[in-house]
Amino acid sequence: MSRVVVNEIEAKVGNDITFNDTVKIDTIKGKTTAGSVTVQGENTATTNLQQGLLKAWANLDGSSTVGVNDSFNTTGITDNGTGNYTVTIANDLANGNGAMSGYSIMDGLVYGDVNDVSSAGTFRMRVVVGNSNSLMDPDEFHVQIAGDLA
Repeated sequence: MSRVVVNEIEAKVGNDITFNDTVKIDTIKGKTTAGSVTVQGENTATTNLQQGLLKAWANLDGSSTVGVNDSFNTTGITDNGTGNYTVTIANDLANGNGAMSGYSIMDGLVYGDVNDVSSAGTFRMRVVVGNSNSLMDPDEFHVQIAGDLA
C-alpha cells in the first residue's frame, strides 16, 4: 500500500478533484465555514449537509415504566402523566425554532406542546388517540427533531 501525506490538495485544472474509488474519511468540515458543507442534490439543487440531518430522534416506550428503546442525541425521558412526556437532548439546539414530528405504533398521534422544542435541551410532546383526541400511553412511539445545534 502506498501513502501520500500532504497538507492540501489543489486541482491542477478546474475546481474538481476526482477519486476513482471509495473515499474513507472521519470528519468532513467546510473549508470557508467549518459548519457548512454544501451537497449537490437532484438536478442543479444544492443543500446544506448540516441542515438536512436530524439533530435528535428517539424510539420510546410509553407504557408502564416509561423508557428509551433506542435514540440519537437524547439522554432520557420524563413521564409527566398520561400521554405527556419530556425528552432531554444531549447536545442543545441553538434556539427554539426546531421542528418535531412523531408517531405512535398504536392508533395515536404525537404532537408537541407550545414551546415544544427548546434551546435548553428538551422537547415536550403529547400522544393522543387520533379520533378522540384523548391522551394515551402508547406501547411505543417515535419522535424526530430537526433544527440547528448550538
